[in-house]
Amino acid sequence: TMVMMAMVYARVQWIQHKLDRSQTSNNPQLQQVYREQQQRLRETSSVGYSAVLFAWMVVSTMERKQPTCPIPFFSDVCFSTYSVPGVPFLKFNISPIVSLFMAQFIMPRVSFMGHLAGIVCGFCLHWGWTIPPLEICSPNVLIGGVVLNGLIWRKRVIPVRPLLTAMMDEEGCVEHEDHLRLLLMDGVEEDGGLDSSNPPLGQNLTDPFMRSKQKKKERELNEFRRKQMTLLHVRNLIGIMLGSSLFVFDWSSSLIFSQCVLLALFTFGTQSTLIVWAYTRSKEPLDIIEPENVRSGMIWRGFFMSAVLAIVVDSMSMASWFVFPTLIASEQPSLPRTGLFPATVFMILRTAVNLLALVLSSKILHDMSQVGSGIFTQMFCVEIKWSKLIGDHGVFISQKPLWTAFEGRGITLGSRGR
Repeated sequence: TMVMMAMVYARVQWIQHKLDRSQTSNNPQLQQVYREQQQRLRETSSVGYSAVLFAWMVVSTMERKQPTCPIPFFSDVCFSTYSVPGVPFLKFNISPIVSLFMAQFIMPRVSFMGHLAGIVCGFCLHWGWTIPPLEICSPNVLIGGVVLNGLIWRKRVIPVRPLLTAMMDEEGCVEHEDHLRLLLMDGVEEDGGLDSSNPPLGQNLTDPFMRSKQKKKERELNEFRRKQMTLLHVRNLIGIMLGSSLFVFDWSSSLIFSQCVLLALFTFGTQSTLIVWAYTRSKEPLDIIEPENVRSGMIWRGFFMSAVLAIVVDSMSMASWFVFPTLIASEQPSLPRTGLFPATVFMILRTAVNLLALVLSSKILHDMSQVGSGIFTQMFCVEIKWSKLIGDHGVFISQKPLWTAFEGRGITLGSRGR
């Protein structure tokens, strides 16, 4: 995955270089062609296991002592493996390259870059060159880590900082941070507090209309605080599971790294969501709320994807403990440290916490209309559907009615004739 992303990025940069050079030739048609190629590369996505098979094909080819014949029905077209003089472990065989072009010729829609990335990884694996350890290459760590790094370095939406702050700081209004802190921590609006015993100046709570308005504000504030506490409690639970995992598994295990990624994404998602809710309560303009919504959606989609993979890998790990207990005890005595039964109970609790956070993230994405489309919804359509059903019928962030009938200003029947 990382090799393919690096190759695609290199091609995008190379086309950008050619596009910059073509601007001096005043050829709009050629520039349009370069832009279309660049856009197609930026939207590159692939799914499948064939790249891994190409990697192992390279290893198998160079381990064989007989020549390899990669073209079907042409048994005479074979290629032998050669070693670099003076470096016997550095072997090379052109057979995987021929198979790459044959697969592209037979099936033009397959991913050329994906298969080429598999071949590159196969050569590196056989030559013993530095590749990431298996703990990092585990899908529950690799994919979530790539998403997290993309949000930090590519999208630059992390660390989470209110977008309105930068705009107001440019105008010299540095007090916005204090205002936002009040909205998040105390739930106090600019027009005064919500304590019914100390009504704002000029407001008469004996008036039914003003009393109804005050009750509505109190309900909104209580709902906001309840949502805030729910997110913070779930974040603390994920942190507790991470701390406890250090006593159950080895610190270098992928089960530790995946929980670190989940905690980071959930923390940043919580910060972004609280900003959105605070701006919504303070009735900021839509052009300020919408960018915060988009940023929150990107973070929560990354968390949702990472949580699904973490739950799957955790469940498969528990299954392997029961199926191969002797093998695991002999190969990896530190996994798990506490014994089979305590580790299984802990993993069930950890999976339950991650599942709770998964449903919570799905609920937030649907409430903000940030589920999105494309490959994310195609790959996780089942998880999105069922997590939404659980969230809608649960008590995580269920919206209580903020308006009650007959609480507004009215008249007593028959009073008009008096």
